[in-house]
Amino acid sequence: MEIPAIVFLSGASGVGKTSIVEKLKAHYHSFDDYAFLHFDSIGVPSPEEMIEQAGSGEKWQELTTYRWIEKITVKYQDKKIVVIEGQVNLDFIEAAFHKFEIARYFIVLIDCDWETMRERLIHNRQQPDLVNQDMKNWATFLRKQAQRKDLPIIDTSHQTLEQVVRSVNVVFLQAIAAA
Repeated sequence: MEIPAIVFLSGASGVGKTSIVEKLKAHYHSFDDYAFLHFDSIGVPSPEEMIEQAGSGEKWQELTTYRWIEKITVKYQDKKIVVIEGQVNLDFIEAAFHKFEIARYFIVLIDCDWETMRERLIHNRQQPDLVNQDMKNWATFLRKQAQRKDLPIIDTSHQTLEQVVRSVNVVFLQAIAAA
């Protein structure tokens, strides 16, 4: 069996990653060749548990990214395309793809302006505790990483979910062509 093409959507909390993947999943539900995964579905431990398990939150994220990519190479060999979304450092994603010798992958940053993210976190997700300087810094860090790596950035600030999904679908169709 062959390793599927992997589309990894990263971005800070509240940018729309989960909504995008759920919409794609609904659209492609009748295709058995595709899998749609959520990084956080494994459960995200508390910062204290991350430190206990891996030495730091950053190291936990790195190791978990490797585990996810390894899992995809083993468990999803019958799929053409795997789409996974998560709040992940782009360097960790690339390193995992290289470690497992995956050539067919696409990394896309899902992004939005701070005010939109703030509104979504407070009103849509009911998580006002995530509206803080750390989350703002994380979003800025990911944006700068994506720009430096010349990765596609899809800004969800002033688009409907349908418009954003159409933009992501372009990358998805590239993955299908590569598969």
